[in-house]
Amino acid sequence: MIYVDVKGNLGNQLFIYSFARSLQKQTGQKICLNTTYLSKYYPEYKYSLDDYILNPNVYVEKKKKLPFFMNIYSLPSKAILRLLAKSPKIDNRISILAFNFFSKYGFFIWLKETYINIKIRPHKNYYVTGFWQSPKYFDQIKKNLENELKPKHNLLKHNKELFDIICQKETICVTIRRGDYVSNSKIKDSYYLCGPEYFLEGVNEIRKKYSEAVVVCFSDDIEWVKNNIDFKCETYYESGTDPVWEKLRLMSACKHFVISNSSFSWWAEYLSTRNGCVIAPSKWYVDERPVDIYREGWKYIKV
Repeated sequence: MIYVDVKGNLGNQLFIYSFARSLQKQTGQKICLNTTYLSKYYPEYKYSLDDYILNPNVYVEKKKKLPFFMNIYSLPSKAILRLLAKSPKIDNRISILAFNFFSKYGFFIWLKETYINIKIRPHKNYYVTGFWQSPKYFDQIKKNLENELKPKHNLLKHNKELFDIICQKETICVTIRRGDYVSNSKIKDSYYLCGPEYFLEGVNEIRKKYSEAVVVCFSDDIEWVKNNIDFKCETYYESGTDPVWEKLRLMSACKHFVISNSSFSWWAEYLSTRNGCVIAPSKWYVDERPVDIYREGWKYIKV
């Protein structure tokens, strides 16, 4: 069995599932998605993978006790991580050494944004905790993911007209993340990079090549977008009230993308099969920490 610690909102959960799915493909083991820590430490987050088809050999466990050192939310773990963060070079060396040691026994613990090479050894059980935000972990099963990461639910009736427009036109999906990126000062200091100028420049860049392209906006604050950003072209707006599985369905049906530094935004582009242009911010975090989330062929705008 592959026991997986589920974290974050849908975007993070999709990365975690995809990593586990790739591990499953290599080992033949069943997957147990463990939501114990999600509900205990972050009750505001919802387990969202239930809305997707997924592989039939996937189970959900709400109260599975994992080995104590897998709980990154415990006070001892937080203290160690805080101490190591003061010296990034030492932190990185220790993280790699710890990963290599634990992985020998089937424990995959990696909290970095960078990719780490995985060596698979046969074990009865595997335990996984991390965010796994790199396509390098699961690009080899992309077709499987495209088939499995589809909503169980039908398209909502009020979105039929918008969905038809998205599928029939040269649509540019613009995802504008606000929410805690602007309202929470701590999060803003780490994540807020993409202001109105970024999205305007991204749309203009795509429309230089595709002059007939239209914009479809998605945001957690759609009224703010309507009142503050004028793309000066035909523009449509998702209601802002749809469930996340519906938003992602609409987003991934678009052809071109101006993404923000958000895992949810990233997955909309990854699950699209229309091979359009992708514009991304030149860095993913304010502090410019190294990441492996970028994909080949993207174009970047300096932020």
